[in-house]
Amino acid sequence: MLVSVSNVKKSFGPDEILTGVTFRLERGEKVALVGRNGTGKSTLLKLLVGQYQPDEGAIVFQRGAKIAYLKQEMPVTTGRTVLEEAEKGAEERLLLLERLETLSKKLESTDQADLDDLEEYAMLHEHFDEASGFSAERDVRTVLKRLGFTEDEFDKPTDVLSGGEKTRLAIARILLEEPDLLILDEPTNHLDLQATEWLESWVTRYHGAVLLVSHDRTFLESTAQRVLEMRDGSVTAYPGPFGKYLKLKEEEEARLTEVARRQEMEIAKLDEYVRRFMNSQRTAQARGRLKQMNRLIEGKVEAPKGEKGIKGGFGDAKRSGDLVLEAKRLNVGFVDGGEETVLIRDLDWTARIGERWGIIGQNGAGKSTLIKACMGVIDPLDGQVRLGSNVVAGYFTQDASDLDPEQSPLDTLVWDDDMKPADARNLLGRFLLQGDDVYRPIRTLSGGEKNKLSLARLTNLNPNLLVLDEPTNHLDMASREALAEILREYKGTLLLISHDRWLLSEVADQILDVRKEGVIQYPGGYRDYRDRMMKDAGQASASSSQTQKVEDAKPDEFAEFAGLSPRDVSKQLAVRQKELAEAEVAVEKAETLLIEIERKLATPGGGDDVFELSKKHQETQKLIQQRLAEWEDRTHRLERLEAFQASFSKA
Repeated sequence: MLVSVSNVKKSFGPDEILTGVTFRLERGEKVALVGRNGTGKSTLLKLLVGQYQPDEGAIVFQRGAKIAYLKQEMPVTTGRTVLEEAEKGAEERLLLLERLETLSKKLESTDQADLDDLEEYAMLHEHFDEASGFSAERDVRTVLKRLGFTEDEFDKPTDVLSGGEKTRLAIARILLEEPDLLILDEPTNHLDLQATEWLESWVTRYHGAVLLVSHDRTFLESTAQRVLEMRDGSVTAYPGPFGKYLKLKEEEEARLTEVARRQEMEIAKLDEYVRRFMNSQRTAQARGRLKQMNRLIEGKVEAPKGEKGIKGGFGDAKRSGDLVLEAKRLNVGFVDGGEETVLIRDLDWTARIGERWGIIGQNGAGKSTLIKACMGVIDPLDGQVRLGSNVVAGYFTQDASDLDPEQSPLDTLVWDDDMKPADARNLLGRFLLQGDDVYRPIRTLSGGEKNKLSLARLTNLNPNLLVLDEPTNHLDMASREALAEILREYKGTLLLISHDRWLLSEVADQILDVRKEGVIQYPGGYRDYRDRMMKDAGQASASSSQTQKVEDAKPDEFAEFAGLSPRDVSKQLAVRQKELAEAEVAVEKAETLLIEIERKLATPGGGDDVFELSKKHQETQKLIQQRLAEWEDRTHRLERLEAFQASFSKA
């Protein structure tokens, strides 16, 4: 056990944020913490790292455990270069390396060396090997490159970095620290697709535990072994992977909804009997039914609360011409101090009516610059770009630059978009901007609220060309799914810049990959494009045996099995297979018990105590979660041991 959280409660004034959170984190496991925005995830993370103290309950860490926390807005230290800031993450290993070099030189001079120096050298060398210290300097540069920094940017001062660059540098530093528990809050923000895929691989291979807060569905599907869901101030644990969590949650909600429906029917039937016969010859029976009804009401199962989601959408827009956008020999970039920097050169690109382009690529390659040139926000450096006939463009900017920060959302729709106040409030409500929030200055809104306001304005405009630049930034997973549904139903032409691979897979049927070495146009969806690129990369790798592989920092995957002989591994496999079988039987027994309780609750007999049955129903649900967690843990342990046996055999 690495961390134990027991019945933690936290309030801010009259607002109760956490009502009783309980869970455990084990060494080495990768756990996703999910939930709608505002459910208390950030509060829980700050409690874990000691920024807040719980009002009740306890948080206990294993003695000596090292914790690192990547916040959504994590500053870097000013007055340093990019390389110096990253090296602070590997500082301990680099200092060990420096001390070892000093001792090595001293030991080479036999007239200066003594026994204490020899013992210190042996001890440090062993510790250094365990920490993979000899690769520390190489790892710093590798991690920086993987996160999008080039060699010529290593000496760049941190003071002049953009917000996205600071976030990527903070990720590099925290990864290099290699803590026992790494807490990552929205780590894929500001990462391009290549960096995100590398981070996925790093997290999967990392020897320590990782707690992930992310709305990137694909990222969680690739990394999470278990899921903690926050709702109504508490946490419910589900076994992973992420797809299994979604299925279990759906099944659980369907089961609870059905049980609650049947209980409501039984309560209604009892109530009708009581009303008819309370003051009649059957008064005694009516009083008995009344007691039964009250006990059923007291212990009834609550149906899952339906959470509000975005309900917006586009109407039927005016038809544009067949040719919606055309670029010919287009050069885009910027001019700084009279010096011209070209990001995209000689681009020929045509978007036709009804096409749905997913625009992807490396950070800094020119995706947003290209779209700004196409929308007439900036002038191209050379070439031509034009919109077709009858094109009405709706443009979503990722920096919300089209919003007046001093205006309210309601004023924006009424004064800027000529909407009637009642219609404006109705539209804002469909995008979850309600109550007093519609009167607040836009500068006080969260990033997600600003995005929802911009999307609401676009649906009111009802364009036949929709241009979206990173629309999922700051949106939670449910809002992203709602956005995907809106875009699937949209009938016009779509240009979508996004790093959200799930969204791209859902809505794009053409891909424009903007790379520093050139632009690739692909006439197919995102999944097909990635499969094609992976296949091409694999063929290129196989045909070039002389290609030098870039070695990433790779922790020892099987350190826990160090010293086990093949005979020991076989014995351990037998034990763990037996443990897993026992866990499966325990899950089946608990689920069978729950089904029997639900059957009795739905049609209680004369001798059934409905109150006790309802209480036992809740206890059995918790028991199932515990049994599933045990089954998941034993499955993971068995898979790790089988993987070790396979690697042992190959060696």
